Amino acid sequence: MVTARGSIRQGFSLARRSRAAAFILFAANLLLAAIAGLPVYHGILNFTSHSLISRHLLTGFSYNWFTDFVFNNRGAIAQYAQIIMVLGLIAMPVNAVLAGGVLARFLRPKEPFRLGGFFRDCGRYSWRMLWLMVIALFGYWAIFRFILAELGGRVDRLTLYWMNDRSAFVAHLGVGLLVLLALVFVNLVIDFAKVRMVLTDSGVLESVPAALGFCLFRIRRAVVVYAIPALCGLALLVIYRLLIPWHILHVALGDTSKQYYETALVLAALFFGQQLVMFGRYWFRVATWASEWSFYADMRAAARPPAEPSNQAAA
Repeated sequence: MVTARGSIRQGFSLARRSRAAAFILFAANLLLAAIAGLPVYHGILNFTSHSLISRHLLTGFSYNWFTDFVFNNRGAIAQYAQIIMVLGLIAMPVNAVLAGGVLARFLRPKEPFRLGGFFRDCGRYSWRMLWLMVIALFGYWAIFRFILAELGGRVDRLTLYWMNDRSAFVAHLGVGLLVLLALVFVNLVIDFAKVRMVLTDSGVLESVPAALGFCLFRIRRAVVVYAIPALCGLALLVIYRLLIPWHILHVALGDTSKQYYETALVLAALFFGQQLVMFGRYWFRVATWASEWSFYADMRAAARPPAEPSNQAAA
């Protein structure tokens, strides 16, 4: 019998052999984030230069400084937001195309990783992955339009004059949970559509309904296979937040008596730790795909009827 635990175990093993693909995902998104953050960095640096306020900003956000910055740099925040939005829009198709290369890696996990082969696989599945991205975006739009806006608006009007705040909170919480569950289900179906498309080399219109039926009839195990590696990625953020001695770091960064290179070393170590966490999150994303791949492949193999013995073997 195919179990979620066995699929997750196989998925983690596949992800370990595919860590180079996870690094490409990480590097591509790091590059996009650096491009998006560069104008913000230059704007802050030009405004603060190497003054004491720049040292103070290392220890935390300053609302007084931000008010002063907005007042003296009119339109800068809107410009930064537009740049970040454009890079975010670029990141969606980039990640969709790279997903094809990652999933194709699972077809040949024992072969040595080759960068050229990875990008050839990305190109092979690129249009199908982009169409899946469009379908997913339509699903997200439907969730926010009909559940959050329509149903949420009805709940707002219904609970507007309720005297019991707890009941009103529970009603709004129910809408929020429904939105969350719907988003998870859309992600689940799209993930299994990607897996089926690469595993069977099928089209988008064939893979999406098949993935929908697969998830509906095996919803419990499919959710477990999807959720466990994804939650591990979130747990990594929590561990990072709890283990880093933030008070000591803030004191070290705000100490004006320290040399410049000492502050730079602390910042470099912090940046390196943060990027390790981000790489870990992308690795767990690959582990999620690998677990779903193992689950779908095993279920497909289990559903295939056994081959009948040949006449020669029967004789």
